[in-house]
Amino acid sequence: MIWVTWRQHRAALLTATLLLAAVTVPTLISGFAMHEQYRADGIAPCAADPGARAGCAELVEQFAAQYGEWGNRMVWVAFLPALIGAFIGAPLLAREFENGTWRFAFTQGVSRTRWLVTQLTVVGAGAAVLALACSLLFTWWRRPLDTMSSPMRTAAFTVSPALAALTLFALSLGVLAGVLIRRTVIAMGLTLAVYLTVHITLEETLRPHYLTPLIRTDAPNAQKTSDALPPTDWIVDEGLLNSAGHRLSDGKKREILKQVYDGDTVREGGAALDRYLAEHGMRHYTEYQPADRYPTMLMIEIGLYLGLALALFAAAAHLVRRRTS
Repeated sequence: MIWVTWRQHRAALLTATLLLAAVTVPTLISGFAMHEQYRADGIAPCAADPGARAGCAELVEQFAAQYGEWGNRMVWVAFLPALIGAFIGAPLLAREFENGTWRFAFTQGVSRTRWLVTQLTVVGAGAAVLALACSLLFTWWRRPLDTMSSPMRTAAFTVSPALAALTLFALSLGVLAGVLIRRTVIAMGLTLAVYLTVHITLEETLRPHYLTPLIRTDAPNAQKTSDALPPTDWIVDEGLLNSAGHRLSDGKKREILKQVYDGDTVREGGAALDRYLAEHGMRHYTEYQPADRYPTMLMIEIGLYLGLALALFAAAAHLVRRRTS
């Protein structure tokens, strides 16, 4: 049964492996060059403390400008699970039902449960291993950049080991879509749509609140470098608090700006606004996730995607057994 499953899906898995190999060579070449520059220029202590020595800030800015754009482009790796879900997961069972070949498969000397479990295990393991290999490669490449910004918000989270769990989620989503619709092309489109909806919603809405963010308040004119949050902390939200401690809406902020800068006070720049806020007892707040929470938040996201994947695989198995009984 394992050999049959391998023959059915070896083309897709081998193609994915060749693509990974093609990407690995230039990634390793540029990665070694970047890591060497990071070490030779002494950027590590500068990233930790830009004021550690003269010219530190400029070194960090130049390094980030040289490699940061390529690092941010890795966010497109999030589409890898989508492609696996659509082009491997959706046709996995939809093609069997659409062509009627499921009848032949279930008349062999293999039980339906074993047939289904073997299909899902072989394909799922292959996809997860490829995703994990991509994750390890790109995480290594990004390591110097992740000392300069929060890994919880940048592409670092996308290429983390959570990529393997995300791939299993996308694969299970495609399998379930194929079982429900039994039409390969439609199931592929549905898989892409639902995957993007879930992934974007989780990333933009849920991830900032996996753990309750910390809140820091400062005087409106407090801009001391020594008091700034580390660049590896993730600023989730920031704004103004009134004298009662309530957050100001965007509309109220616009009213304040209009009132402050209505007239000659515009010549004073930010000093006029700082004076107004101080006179009215307002303070600046910053809602953030400290950098040391990254491993915990990563495990939470991995757990969410693995839980969804198991639930979707179980639902697909139940429907297959019921509809073919």
